[in-house]
Amino acid sequence: MVQVNGDLTTCCLDEGLENRLGNIRETPLATLWNGETIHRWRVAQAEGRFADSGPLCTRCNWRSAGAVDAGRLEKYMKERGPP
Repeated sequence: MVQVNGDLTTCCLDEGLENRLGNIRETPLATLWNGETIHRWRVAQAEGRFADSGPLCTRCNWRSAGAVDAGRLEKYMKERGPP
């Protein structure tokens, strides 16, 4: 989610920017989108380690909304590897 000021966070419900990834006015979106921070977050989400995803994820009731099918996840992990 990109906020009005350019801050990028992992979630549209993150109004307090607890899972802030950076700012697209300072760092290109492609760099943030493909960076190590979001990669670690994606892997933790896929593995169900929500506590490792950030402070909001353990309290979230939308976990299933971002579910990725197994084939797509396997392809991503082959391309990126472990964090």
